[in-house]
Amino acid sequence: MRRLVHEIRSPFHRITVHEDDRVRTLRFEHNPQSSMLIDDPFETDIAYPGYFHIALALKPDASRVLVLGLGGGSVVKRMWRDYPDMRLDAVELDPAVVDIAREYFALPYDDRILVSTGDGREFLESTDGRYDLILVDVFDDDQVPHRFVTEEFLRLARDHLVEGGVVAYNFIGQVRGDLSRPFRSIYRTAHNVFARVWVFPIRPEVFITLTEERNIVLFATDVAMPAEDLLARIADRVGGRVTVPGFERFGDDLHVGPIRSGDVPFLVDDPPKRRRGRRGGTA
Repeated sequence: MRRLVHEIRSPFHRITVHEDDRVRTLRFEHNPQSSMLIDDPFETDIAYPGYFHIALALKPDASRVLVLGLGGGSVVKRMWRDYPDMRLDAVELDPAVVDIAREYFALPYDDRILVSTGDGREFLESTDGRYDLILVDVFDDDQVPHRFVTEEFLRLARDHLVEGGVVAYNFIGQVRGDLSRPFRSIYRTAHNVFARVWVFPIRPEVFITLTEERNIVLFATDVAMPAEDLLARIADRVGGRVTVPGFERFGDDLHVGPIRSGDVPFLVDDPPKRRRGRRGGTA
């Protein structure tokens, strides 16, 4: 039976933490954001955090990582544990979420993890840091805020990458179908900034078609790599470095067909006078 173990209304969300005998889950409003297996705090029953490790197949020597959107810290704490040479900066809009990640989701206190509170885009605009990987996992309800998917944001992120660096997104949407336009727009926009964009629509346990909603993890980079090389690196777990369960099969989800984008717009920043609403949620 699921039990409520924590509830708070912050300036940004109603936040709850529920658990049963196996899993603890963080929710913003009604949307699950993070989970943790109670017997193994570094494991989760949510699939997409493991797919971010595909970025290491594109940049195997990655040692400096920026994560925008902390949530329960699933991505940050796993990378911290699995890659001892990695330093991680995380930016979370909501201070209450940071406290919950520490208290209920075993986010470590360690010099290799620097957590900042505030807007992720403003953090990038103000820092002179350069990263191997920038992982974008920010949400306002179930959508990535517009200002995190525009050409201006992607160019800002690219300016903060080292040579061969990678930007990765978690996105909820469709690759094809009536509701696919938001994803296809970010795909088109990323292609306008980076030389290569890789798309992994995550296959759920119950089969659905590409016209149905799912998590889609997108990687944008200037690295020129044949698909067979990327798939080979995934299959051998980047030389055995990646321990995420099932990682060797993640290449099965690589989208290899065309993605229609000529009928969707490039995404650009709104004029300042039109920018309205909350400044980017977190996941």
